[in-house]
Amino acid sequence: MPDTTYESVFQADIVDQMQTHGWQVGHASGYTAETALYEQDVLDFVQTTQPKEWEKFCRTFPIDSERHFITALVKQLNKADEHSTDRASRTYGTLGVLRHGLKIRNARFDLCQFKPEHSLNPETMARYEANICRVVPEVVYSPHTSLKGSPKSETDGKIAKRNRIDVVLFVNGLPVTTMELKSEFKQAVQNAITQY
Repeated sequence: MPDTTYESVFQADIVDQMQTHGWQVGHASGYTAETALYEQDVLDFVQTTQPKEWEKFCRTFPIDSERHFITALVKQLNKADEHSTDRASRTYGTLGVLRHGLKIRNARFDLCQFKPEHSLNPETMARYEANICRVVPEVVYSPHTSLKGSPKSETDGKIAKRNRIDVVLFVNGLPVTTMELKSEFKQAVQNAITQY
């Protein structure tokens, strides 16, 4: 029986409970640190739920369409301004993109379908059910560090471990929550705060 005082046991319990409630479990290798996205989920959601818009987009960007889409999405995510007052600025950042979608030239994409108030529209319900909610443990968030393969030195391994988030929650490939877990038997909450 595992020692329940370890952080890893707590983490496994969280992941198991989320999976039980419909979340898909992902692997850190699916996360792209350079874009801060779980890119395949972004593309799967858009292509599955909005095929006509995707076709329009691909006519505009026939070569490397997926890369063009990810680049435009990252650009919109990076424009976030927490003090924005005009509507256009509120479409930036993660929350703005989830709420207002993404417009690229002649195509407009929703990046999330919120739960409708009723189930009268089957298309809206199908899109809501197509949302990809994913929980991913042990995500190395920095593109400058890596846990893949053997570290070049013991120091590199420690830096990569320090630049790792215990659990990240994604909605359609966009990170919406990060969790730094601590066991009260091994570390204090201040350790999590310092690590963040």
